[in-house]
Amino acid sequence: MPGVSARGLSLEERRQLAVNLTRVLSLYRSILDAYIIEFFTDNLWGTLPCSWQEALDGLNPPQLATLLLGMPGEGEVVRYRSVWPLTLLALKSTAYALAFTRTPGFQTPSEFPENPSQSSRLPAPFRKHVRPKKQHEIRRLGELVKKLSDLTGCTQVVDVGSGQGHLSRFMSLGLGLKVKSIEGDQRLVERAQHLDQELLQTLKKEEKRNPQICAEGATAGGAGSPAATEPGCSSGPPGPGEPCGSLLQPGPVAGPTGGDTDSIGPAAVPSGAGLPF
Repeated sequence: MPGVSARGLSLEERRQLAVNLTRVLSLYRSILDAYIIEFFTDNLWGTLPCSWQEALDGLNPPQLATLLLGMPGEGEVVRYRSVWPLTLLALKSTAYALAFTRTPGFQTPSEFPENPSQSSRLPAPFRKHVRPKKQHEIRRLGELVKKLSDLTGCTQVVDVGSGQGHLSRFMSLGLGLKVKSIEGDQRLVERAQHLDQELLQTLKKEEKRNPQICAEGATAGGAGSPAATEPGCSSGPPGPGEPCGSLLQPGPVAGPTGGDTDSIGPAAVPSGAGLPF
């Protein structure tokens, strides 16, 4: 399936793409936000336009995939049993035009040169219990938040829906940001607190092996211990006995010359540039 690649787009073209995506997502928000169970409990089928219902009624999943996604099986020809309404055809064409390509522009990501399960750009303690895809996301998003915080003078970051706290821990102890975590699922809160303590134990061991880590970390960013996530609220100050502002520094922040052509570099977010929303 063809798609859009942001690699060759200018900053202005990326802004326009973001605006177009936002418009389409807001227009079809009721469909995108729906859960499968709501199809039965809230009669979602009845909320579709009558012309859509007539066109889609009776189609099985493989037929829907063929007609909506343009993914016919081998030797199969796409045939419409009736003329589809223009609004449905417009949605299909728009989805094609704005979908991101699923074809990577490289064979092996530069941050996974040797071990495909371990990002070389994320310190080992932050990779523990984290899948490779999530490692990449944590690093990229954390670096972006750090850059935006520096540009705007932001002194506090709130991670809403922080889950197990992987991103919060990296931003706090890896990048030196002050982070508050909010999570409504008690099971995830307990898991996050367990991982927080696990990371703090790692820091204590590092401090014993190298007492300079604590002082250097405090000088580098002044970060406190990971935010202890609680349901619906943020954490308080570091408790007694916790490491004093240690930072687990990641590798060099990737930029245009860092070997990672898709990383957020200094030129990607120029000073004073406004976001398109």
